[in-house]
Amino acid sequence: MKLSEKEMVELLQRIRDRYDEYSKKHNASWFNRSSFEERVTFAYENRMDMSAFLLAEIANFEKLKEKYDKRKDQGSFSQKVDRIIEEQLERISKYPRMEFHPRCGVEISHMYGALYDLADRLYPVLWIVITDVSNRGKLQKLENELFQFAQPNLGRLPGFTEDYALLLARPGINELDMEKGKNNYLKEAAFLLHRIADFCDYLVRNPDSNFEQPVNFSRGYESADKKKKLTEEFGALTGFGAIFKIRHYCEDLISDFRLGAFRPANSR
Repeated sequence: MKLSEKEMVELLQRIRDRYDEYSKKHNASWFNRSSFEERVTFAYENRMDMSAFLLAEIANFEKLKEKYDKRKDQGSFSQKVDRIIEEQLERISKYPRMEFHPRCGVEISHMYGALYDLADRLYPVLWIVITDVSNRGKLQKLENELFQFAQPNLGRLPGFTEDYALLLARPGINELDMEKGKNNYLKEAAFLLHRIADFCDYLVRNPDSNFEQPVNFSRGYESADKKKKLTEEFGALTGFGAIFKIRHYCEDLISDFRLGAFRPANSR
């Protein structure tokens, strides 16, 4: 069904009004107007078929409303679930949000942003801190895995994230398959975060001789801009301090996204 320009404007305003109404009267976390506006912006910037997009959005709102009404009818249990959802959203909201597809959802957007932040802002310092050749080999292996989720400064999505985006873009995909894709993405991210945290523990137990010294940024090969950011982030720390900071970041991510049960089989 192809809408006219006038019909699209009217439908867009209708959806906005519905989000405003339900966020004020019912639950702002469920009926998030800001998230809708982000999807609209994404659709315009990527020149999507706005007729199809808006029709899908009004159908999505009605499904969301139906699901919320069912939860509401369940009384105190529904309220408990709402509190859990709100607490979860609050825990993950401290991480950057990077939406790579209109249907990727809040949780995946924040996980992708957090992994990008780890790859861009934190992980590179380990190349400065670690001097042992065998440990640098392990460092490279983990970095390659991290870059499958979030590799900075590339024009396209990294492999694992791109696969998930393609799944979401598949015509006729149902909610069950989207949920499976989301859970698999989070599971694999948790496995990687556990491996990085475990590697940090291994470094602490088997330290290089320079770990007790302040981080020496003159040894790095990063660009001037990247070196400046690393100096601001780690300038006051020793090698041990830098390693602990990255380990704590990974552990906080695992905890905040409630992924503690997803640990690789060969991990401690």
